[in-house]
Amino acid sequence: MTEAGRLRRAPVQSRSRERVERILDAAGELVCDNGIDAVTTRAIAERAAVPVATLYQFFANREAVLQQMLERDMERIDRRIAEDIQTLRAASIADAIAVFATVHRTHFLRHLEFVSLYFAAADRELVRTHQRRCAQSFGHLLITSGLLPAHTDHRVFAVAIAIAEGTIEQAYRNAPRNEWIVSQGRLVLQLYLEAHRG
Repeated sequence: MTEAGRLRRAPVQSRSRERVERILDAAGELVCDNGIDAVTTRAIAERAAVPVATLYQFFANREAVLQQMLERDMERIDRRIAEDIQTLRAASIADAIAVFATVHRTHFLRHLEFVSLYFAAADRELVRTHQRRCAQSFGHLLITSGLLPAHTDHRVFAVAIAIAEGTIEQAYRNAPRNEWIVSQGRLVLQLYLEAHRG
C-alpha cells in the first residue's frame, strides 16, 4: 500500500513530512524499548514531541503508524538491495548468500524494530510483495553471477527467501540474537541452491 493509503492525510509541506518521519522514528524507538504491545499513540506522540492531535491528523491509530513504519523500512531495504545487486557479483553460492545477507543484516541491526513488526504484520500482502522483490533481486544476483542457469524456475528463489526469512525470524525476533541459527540457515540455503545448479 502506498503512503497515501496508510495516511489519513498525506503531508505536503516539508514541516508536515518531518513530523510524520518523527512520528515513525519515535514509534520504532518505542518498539525497540518496550515491544509492540506497549506502544500507544500517546507514547508515540510524546516521544516524537508532537501533540497527540497532530498524530491523529496523519494516522487513524497506532496500527496505522506501525504499518506505515514497516512499509517505509521495507521500501528502504528493497531499494538498497536492488541498487546493490545491480553492481555486485558473487564467486560462489555461499558468497551470494553472504552478499545478500549483509544488506539485510545491516538493516536489521540498525532497525531491530523492523524484525518485530515484519513478523507481526497484519498486512500480509505487504509482506508478500516484499518477499517477491527479495526473490527477484536474489535470483538476479545468482543468475548474473553465473551461479544458477538463466532458466531457473522463479519459485526456487521464492523458496530460498522463505528459508532465509524462517532463519531470520528464529535468530532475530527475540533477544539475544542467535548467530548459531543464522549459520544453520545459511547452510540449509546453500545446500538447497546447490541442488538447483543443473
